[in-house]
Amino acid sequence: METVLKDLEDSGQKNECEFDLSLARGLDYYTGAIFEVKAQGGTMKSSICGGGRYDDLTGVFGLKGMSGVGISFGADRIYDVLLETNKFPAELGSSTKLLFANFGEKEAVHCLKLLRQVREAGIAAELDVDSGKMAKQFKYANDKDIPYVAILGENEKQGTVTI
Repeated sequence: METVLKDLEDSGQKNECEFDLSLARGLDYYTGAIFEVKAQGGTMKSSICGGGRYDDLTGVFGLKGMSGVGISFGADRIYDVLLETNKFPAELGSSTKLLFANFGEKEAVHCLKLLRQVREAGIAAELDVDSGKMAKQFKYANDKDIPYVAILGENEKQGTVTI
């Protein structure tokens, strides 16, 4: 524990680390050290992630004698803390600049090649995961403040994209 605390101090991080022998987790498969992570700032006092050491947990699933360390993150708790402490970037909701409309499997495969090229050029882009109606895809782009939609369907000429 001295090594861990010293390494944390030497790292220059401004996080707090507390050694608490009374800490207990409700899951009975932990067999060694356990840990919890709490957010700095905000009103949430409960942990946002936690885990610990366990021996032979995999034995339940047929793999005997395997020990390990596990961690779980409370995504909803982390989200609440980020929201409360204004840690979300202002541009987060509108980071995607170009949405490739999805007309089906064949067109999506071609769009994926273009998507890679566009991203390599530094443009944040995505392919709509559903090959639904155009109106629904345009609504998605509007709801996410995506300013451009690339249309690449069967009716488009070879080598052209409608924006």
